[in-house]
Amino acid sequence: MRAGARLACMPMTRIAPAPPAEQPSAEQPPAPPLLRTEQEAAAAARTVADELASTAAARDAANREPLEEVQRIREAGLLPLLVPADLGGAGLDWPAVLRVIRPIIRADASIGHLLAYHHVHAWRCLLTAESGPGADRAAALLAGTARHGWFWGGAGNPRDAGLALVPDGDGYRVSGRKFFATGASVADRITASGTVAGTGETVAIVIDGGADGVEPGGDWDSMGQRLSASGSIAFTDVHVPVEHVLGTSVQDGAAYRPFGSLSILFFQLLLSHLHVGLAEGALDAAIGYARTQTTAWATSGVERATDDPYLLETLGELVARTKASDALVQRATGLAAAAVARGWALTDAERGELAVELAAAKVDSTRTVLHVTSTAFELTGARATGARHGFDRFWRNARTITLHDPVVYKAKEVGAHALTGAHPVPSRYS
Repeated sequence: MRAGARLACMPMTRIAPAPPAEQPSAEQPPAPPLLRTEQEAAAAARTVADELASTAAARDAANREPLEEVQRIREAGLLPLLVPADLGGAGLDWPAVLRVIRPIIRADASIGHLLAYHHVHAWRCLLTAESGPGADRAAALLAGTARHGWFWGGAGNPRDAGLALVPDGDGYRVSGRKFFATGASVADRITASGTVAGTGETVAIVIDGGADGVEPGGDWDSMGQRLSASGSIAFTDVHVPVEHVLGTSVQDGAAYRPFGSLSILFFQLLLSHLHVGLAEGALDAAIGYARTQTTAWATSGVERATDDPYLLETLGELVARTKASDALVQRATGLAAAAVARGWALTDAERGELAVELAAAKVDSTRTVLHVTSTAFELTGARATGARHGFDRFWRNARTITLHDPVVYKAKEVGAHALTGAHPVPSRYS
């Protein structure tokens, strides 16, 4: 009864993924387009971004589960971008995927957040096993993502108690609750890990989001990122078949492998992309308003606000700061892609250097987005604070997302490396 239990106050129903092609149905929706190039994907993303931008303020105010938005990005073919071509996806690399989704982040940071996390949750299936059954199961799950249009969420917040796994034949029964699980309440597949009863082994699993016993809490009420579906989710004796068991987690512990822990660093990278995209979105909105609505100040000596040298200087400083932050994030993205290319041969030292670069990008992008989303109001004036414009959502989103984990600890990591050459100790945040 999971779908029926979801948020009684929400007038939207769960949109199920399309059934497999080998099981045709008269009610089956058209299959999403197969996007084969970055150019095709970018065009599809721009169309979705334009649609989201036109309704962003109203949807933010309504604060509903983003079921329709997830369905729209599914229909646009944007879910299997990172899936290898031989498994039915677009086969794009990480830099290309992040270029493609940036316009969606600018238009609606909550939906950009969901889409970015979807890609890392699906991709992280490949980071558990180098070969063998786990690798084969990961490939099958990615192929299913391309075939059925699965949307992925996660239930792996390390600040919560771990999930418990009880052996059940070749699979498991999973129980427990995660208080913060971005995308899980609207996901078709949920990445997670749990501790096996009796052995203490940590095993990476994938949970069917529509399975019996999966219950979203419907309790996400933060002031920002309101449509990111980041509330709690509970699992009660949920069956995890062997096909969804990826194997012993290699993110940490005795089985730790540097490559297997890359998803942790990619979440940090995605947050920096969200920061810069938010800053760009706030500037786009402020510039559009200033061109058409902002009036010249009485003592400015000019007839049009767009001729005011102070407004121009403020805008120039904000644009320059955002471009500089983006350059640092793009540099980190290139280094992250190089780490992926190393595969299971990635060393601790190489991972450590990447962690430092990502920490630096996050420190800078955090400061940038908070400054830009606040200062952008100086380009628009007091009337732009009207609720109908919804410009406050950029700052609310920025203030919320930048608290994901304390940025001062990222600055500490950068400082420690500069002084001693030490790399951040691998953890669930570094």
